[in-house]
Formats: sequence, structure tokens, C-alpha cells
Amino acid sequence: MGQLCCFPLSRQEDKLSVKKASEDEELVSLSKQLVEDAVLRAVQQYMEETQQNGTAPKDEAPPGAAGKLNTTK
Repeated sequence: MGQLCCFPLSRQEDKLSVKKASEDEELVSLSKQLVEDAVLRAVQQYMEETQQNGTAPKDEAPPGAAGKLNTTK
């Protein structure tokens, strides 16, 4: 029966996996920043529009909408 053997990663392969992990972390960080910026802009635009229209945002849903809301994530 043959002997199973495990070869350690070469230095180049090890560097590539570290580089890939670093790039993945950077992409996640950039993605989070983009989402945060988009949400902040949307909230700012909403606030500006409600001030321009002179209307205050309502805290209640339209009639019949309460039963249709999906509260699960």
C-alpha cells in the first residue's frame, strides 16, 4: 500500500494565499464603506426632500400594510 504524504506549501504559494487573504479583507472593507456611504447619502437626501416639502415623516404604515410586512431576516 502506498504511503500518503503531505507537502508543505512552497514559499510562493504561501505568499499568494497571504496576499489573497489580504485582498479579500480589503474588498470586504471597501464594500462595507461603499454601503455605508450609500445609506448615509440616501438618508441625507430623504431628510432634504422632507424638509423641502415641509412634511414630516410618518411613523405608521399605510392601512393594510402591517399584515404584509416581513419581519424575518
